[in-house]
Amino acid sequence: MKTEIAQATHWRIRPSVSVIPLDDGVFDFFQSSTRRSLRFRLRLEIANVIANLDGRNSTADICAEYDASVVEMNSFLDVLHERCIVEPSPVRQAIDKSEFYRVLNFLGDYFPAAELFATFDKLRSTKVAVLGCGAVGSWTAVQLAHSGFQNFTIIDGDIVEESNLNRSLFLREDIGLPKVHALTSAIHRISPNSQVHQIHKTISESGTLIDVLSEAAPDIVVNCADEPSVDLTSEWINEYCLKHSVPYVIAGGYNLHLSLIGMTVSPGVSACFNCSRITLDQLEDDSLRGVRRLWRPKRNLGNLAPLTGITSSLATSEVFRLALSSERLLSLST
Repeated sequence: MKTEIAQATHWRIRPSVSVIPLDDGVFDFFQSSTRRSLRFRLRLEIANVIANLDGRNSTADICAEYDASVVEMNSFLDVLHERCIVEPSPVRQAIDKSEFYRVLNFLGDYFPAAELFATFDKLRSTKVAVLGCGAVGSWTAVQLAHSGFQNFTIIDGDIVEESNLNRSLFLREDIGLPKVHALTSAIHRISPNSQVHQIHKTISESGTLIDVLSEAAPDIVVNCADEPSVDLTSEWINEYCLKHSVPYVIAGGYNLHLSLIGMTVSPGVSACFNCSRITLDQLEDDSLRGVRRLWRPKRNLGNLAPLTGITSSLATSEVFRLALSSERLLSLST
């Protein structure tokens, strides 16, 4: 792809970019998705070339029409490409043909065309384990599938009940099925080629979970399990992930609040789950007044269904960021 970019002859302004003329020959290249601006003072002939970058004519032909230097224009295009302002016409055609064109458009706001498809391939090959397939877990897995992820391990010992329908993605015809089976069907409706490893098992102690995760060998773990408790399952995941240098996200009904997502941990980079617990235990200043670690097994609290979507969206964004592990995505962090 990088060779193709270097040899590109037909360029266009990316769909999310607006070129706004200001005073004294200054132009604002405004990236609407990321709310970033890049400003240049351009000579008239260069500005005219930019205005005609629609991918239909070659850069050389446009430069010839407006008496602009091809060498200068190509140098400027290199800068604009690196800053995700322009893309070669063949790249746009490939994006528009993809079923994940919206995901590729999103990535294109952060990654230049030369890196775009390799970045998407990295995302698709990332193995994600989701522990708990209830309200937040089911929506998180489906949102990951919508985002292009194709390798899943889903872990849950429950079956779908009628009471699950008000807040989960499950359908009435799923009632009585293991949640992992129903969720696998939902993932395959979105992405038929996805690989889903189903583990219909209740996790009640650390050894079982560690065995399951060791077999799955995930790249990222998402904890959406609240039984026996979020604290306990997070401790068990923390034990496995620290040993194997696997990042993880604590989601679900963290600290008994359905709309509250827990921390994201990158072993060797961030604090771990136990570090956060030590801090909460030691600090009692005004900033933490009223903050307590809550624990209640087999809890059955009320909720509003939209909160599961909010929480799963935050968890999905964190997984997305971890999977790509690029400084280009720092602004995506929750």
